[in-house]
Amino acid sequence: MIHARGLGIRFGSQWALAHVDLELLSGDRLLLAGANGSGKTTLLRLIAGLRQPAAGELLVDGRRPTRERFGARSALALVSHHDYLYDRLTAMETLRLWNSLCGGSGETRLDDLLAEVGLSAVADRHVGGFSAGMRKRLILARSRLENPRLLLLDEPFASLDPEGQSLVERWVGRFVDDGGTLIVASHAIERASRLCSRAVLLEQGQVAWQGEASALEAAWGRRMGR
Repeated sequence: MIHARGLGIRFGSQWALAHVDLELLSGDRLLLAGANGSGKTTLLRLIAGLRQPAAGELLVDGRRPTRERFGARSALALVSHHDYLYDRLTAMETLRLWNSLCGGSGETRLDDLLAEVGLSAVADRHVGGFSAGMRKRLILARSRLENPRLLLLDEPFASLDPEGQSLVERWVGRFVDDGGTLIVASHAIERASRLCSRAVLLEQGQVAWQGEASALEAAWGRRMGR
C-alpha cells in the first residue's frame, strides 16, 4: 500500500523530513509518534499528495501521489486538523454534498453515518455553531463516504471528550476489522497503540525507532531518559 525510500522534504533550508524509509502492506496498522515538529503531520501530507517530496521515492497504492493524484487519492482518506467544512451547511447537508462528490446515493446511509458518530440530534444544525469535537465527529463520518482503503488520522483524539475518544476507537476498529490500512499520528499513545500493531517514532524528521506498537511507550521513555 505504501512504499517510501529516502523520503525527504524541506521548507526553505530546513529539512522537515529526511531519509525516511517506510513499507506498509494492505491491512497494516501503523502508529506515528514524536514530539511536536518531529514530522508526523508532514509525512501524512506527503502520503496524501498534498506536498511534493524534495528527495526520495514515494508510492501509494503503486502510484506517485503528486503525479498520479486521482489514482492515489481515490484509495485514501485524510482526517486532519484542517476540516474543510462549510460553516453555512448543516451536518446533513455536508454529508449530502460529499456523497454527491463521491458518486454515492442513499439518504438512509447518511442518517446511519450521523448516528454512528453521535450527531443525529444536530443533523439540521449549521456546522458553524459546532464545537471542535463535533466538527471532528462530522469529518470522521464524511471520510467514510470516500470508501477508503487507506485511512490517515492526524491526532484523531484531540478536541474530543472521553466519550468521543471511545467513539473514535470503535469507529476505527470497525474500519480495521473490514481490512482497511491505517496510519495514526497521535500523542495519545496508550489509546492509539490499541488500534495499531506497528509504530514509528520520529525525531527531528528522521526515524529514531520502530517496532511493535505495544513497545512504543517504553522505547520513547528510554530515549527521553525517563
